[in-house]
Amino acid sequence: SQLPVEPLLDAWRQLVLAALTPAAQASLQLRGNVYASMLHFLGGVRKLAAASADENEVRPRSRLVAGALDVLSNSTLGDRLLETVSADAADASDAWKTVAFSLLDAVAALYASETRPNRVVLFLTHKNFFSSYVGALIRREDQALQLTLQPDPASLNALYIYEAKMAFFIRLAQRQDGADKLIENGVLDVLADCSFLNMRPSASSDAAGFADAFIPARAERFHQLLMPALDLVLALAAKIGRDNVTVWMKVARFVSQHHGVLEAVLKEAALPAHPLSMALLAEAKAASALVFYVARQRAVLDRETALAGSGHVGVTSLHLPMLALLPKLSSSRSWFQRLAPTNDVERAQALVSAALYDDEDATDVERSVFGQQASDLVDAIVQNAIAYAQAVTERPTGSSRMFRPAFAWPIEHNRESDYLPSLALLVAFVRQSLTQITRGRRARDEKLRLAQNSAEMTTADLRKLVSASPYVEVSDDLSTVQMRALASVLLTQQGRRIGRSTSVLVSTVEQALVLLWRHLSFFISVDTAEDSYGGRATGSMALPSAME
Repeated sequence: SQLPVEPLLDAWRQLVLAALTPAAQASLQLRGNVYASMLHFLGGVRKLAAASADENEVRPRSRLVAGALDVLSNSTLGDRLLETVSADAADASDAWKTVAFSLLDAVAALYASETRPNRVVLFLTHKNFFSSYVGALIRREDQALQLTLQPDPASLNALYIYEAKMAFFIRLAQRQDGADKLIENGVLDVLADCSFLNMRPSASSDAAGFADAFIPARAERFHQLLMPALDLVLALAAKIGRDNVTVWMKVARFVSQHHGVLEAVLKEAALPAHPLSMALLAEAKAASALVFYVARQRAVLDRETALAGSGHVGVTSLHLPMLALLPKLSSSRSWFQRLAPTNDVERAQALVSAALYDDEDATDVERSVFGQQASDLVDAIVQNAIAYAQAVTERPTGSSRMFRPAFAWPIEHNRESDYLPSLALLVAFVRQSLTQITRGRRARDEKLRLAQNSAEMTTADLRKLVSASPYVEVSDDLSTVQMRALASVLLTQQGRRIGRSTSVLVSTVEQALVLLWRHLSFFISVDTAEDSYGGRATGSMALPSAME
């Protein structure tokens, strides 16, 4: 809180000016080094802003963010810097192109603190850089990215440029003006046509021990290519209006063009014999969310129904893989037996307690930071699958599809009853989830209570809590007062995290209850049941509206 702001802002101003000097304009290497220094500075600004995010009073940290923005906004420096960096992102050599996109991302984040339209978006639109950046994915980068998936690639520069560019695009897509410009410049069409996204390597394609080499394993490289594309499409989908049929058809085309990859991800996540990794769970979370978003669009489903029998594959072809996730991930914690860390970071996290729950029945992996992160991903996958099932069982006016209840646990192909998760599965999920919700709320309340009353904790408990935190590095000679202050912060963070996780589970249970109601409503409406089983039909079943 005692951080002097003015000297830092002067240093920032000098960095911006240094990038615009004649010497820097004549030397890409000098300019790139200045970009790297600016990135380092803005990274520090973001950390300071995050550290003071929960404070209401005006602090020097928030003044630092506003001051750094003023340097760019209150003069011509901002536009001149954007002109130089944007050109380098389009035309510089490989390494400096990565740095340029990273700096654009950081500057866009700085401008995002303004309420008015993002100046980076306005500038890129005015100078036609959007079209250049998006078009390059197909014209120049698609082939180069395919080469990065070879067993022994000559260079991974194309991958690093792609990651920096997509991070920048995802940043812009968080706001409506950025999302609109990306869609307007054809980013959905380009991503649908990218061939490298269909080159998913098999699980056995990497040689033994290759993952420990300097070059990442092929599966890891593909994960680095796939996740930014899925994250960008999801970010754009969140900004598309429900009535924008034209754009939703573009999203559906992306699903259709990369159907094989999405299907493989969903099936591997549900396959009992297949090991689970954090990368696979992250991919399954993104893939299941995308399928859910698209399946809510009635125009897309009607189009796919019209194309049935023509060889077209799309979101409806992913129905069974989506439902198959539920028996394997929702009704028990047995999936933990398939979970294994795949790199040094995950192995280290598997040894550190998350300190969120005091569950005596949980294994060491379940209690670990690694296990908690995996559990959060699985909860999100289950939520997506149940929300998807709710969406596709909506019966629109005039529909001839008749709901049929499902009782058995297995998900088998070509069965009408597989149109919805089974009654047994939903009951088991709700029962287990209610137990988790009760436990989570108790843990949240206790964490928040202790945060306000850390004096109740013994010195031994304080030291155990502080030393077990995976997110902070502390000195061994902290005083008791310092440990109590730090413990209060950590307990508050843990309580809020438990609260967020519990809220997600509550929402998922509500959706599962709607599906249960639809099972029960089938039997309440006798006329519907008679019609479904060959009797006369004199009525129709009423279904509740989808929960927004």
